[in-house]
Amino acid sequence: QRQMCIRDSSHIVLKLKSGYNIGIELSEISDIKKISSPKEIIEQNNVNDEDSSLPKILLLSTGGTIASKVDYRTGAVTPALTAADLNDAVPEITNIANVDTEVLFSEYSENLQPEHWFEIATRLDSLAKSDYMGIIIAHGTDTMHYTSSFLSFALSGFPIPVALVGSQRSSDRPSSDAAINLIAASKFLVESNTKGIFLVMHHNDNDQTVACHAGTRVRKNHTSKRGAFETMGSDPAFIVTPTLEIKKNIQDEFFKDAKYNPRMKIDTKVALVKYHPGYDPKLIENLIQTGCKAIIFEGTGLGHVGRTMYDVVKNAQENDLFLGMTSQCIDGRVRMTVYESGRDLLELGITPLENMTPETSLVKAMWALGNSKDIDQVRSLMLENIASEF
Repeated sequence: QRQMCIRDSSHIVLKLKSGYNIGIELSEISDIKKISSPKEIIEQNNVNDEDSSLPKILLLSTGGTIASKVDYRTGAVTPALTAADLNDAVPEITNIANVDTEVLFSEYSENLQPEHWFEIATRLDSLAKSDYMGIIIAHGTDTMHYTSSFLSFALSGFPIPVALVGSQRSSDRPSSDAAINLIAASKFLVESNTKGIFLVMHHNDNDQTVACHAGTRVRKNHTSKRGAFETMGSDPAFIVTPTLEIKKNIQDEFFKDAKYNPRMKIDTKVALVKYHPGYDPKLIENLIQTGCKAIIFEGTGLGHVGRTMYDVVKNAQENDLFLGMTSQCIDGRVRMTVYESGRDLLELGITPLENMTPETSLVKAMWALGNSKDIDQVRSLMLENIASEF
């Protein structure tokens, strides 16, 4: 029940039925028995005739595990695949749509910076009037929800549905989730009759069910399992079933009715501060002195920080910083009028950000700063529901 291959002059790699691999030094092997041989697979040129009856989609690659292979010498996952390789590796997509491919860059998502978000947004904006039915962005999972948040704000009302798609396991592993995620995303793009920015990944332990999350309401809640992403506070906007049916969970028509209003400027002088007992207020003073323009607090419970922070919060407000409050709790809504401490913080100038996630609040503050003239306009944008972030 194993496949065997030689990866270098000193090692053999066994591909186990479970999908995992083990490497064995040749010098340690005393005997090898051949039990069976796999059927011969004849590789063909990766040229697919387009079906004129099918819609067109574009596959943009930015890197990440979905565009990687395992280096069997070291066991590490390394960037290797192009957008075209991904398309060729999942031929089922050609039954759903005609796929064009393009590589924007090849980076693990932990290396992506706001300038990469801007590059993606600029390319998407250039395609707003194209004849593509949808666009897939192959992306690493670690920071995919940050990218989806920025694109949601910068390209609010984008007329073509966009699906950021990743995988928790590299594409060349039998346990990879890359193929089903790409297939489901393609089906979603051509049949959902919606628009906007979505993050498309495994839904749960069912390997054939895929969730399509609104780009501003999702976060990665598990380090390694395939169903790592969850929509906060409700069900995913759409579900793609094992039979590739599209089930809609959102009740409103926000994505469908919003007019396209690209605003792609960004100012990264924002800090996300996770308050904890013993937090040193001097750290906030340092942020003020280094030119920080906004602070998003990840407070406790309903949205609190300790009274040891009050003086520095007041100082930040007097220096015209935008101060927003989110919660460390995984779910729920900030309500700063319930306790005296919350009301004190309101009087000190902190703005409650309802049920917006800390990560989305951070990205939105960067976007709001880039597209505002003053702190009052920043505050107004932060409280406006731009892309279903509330």
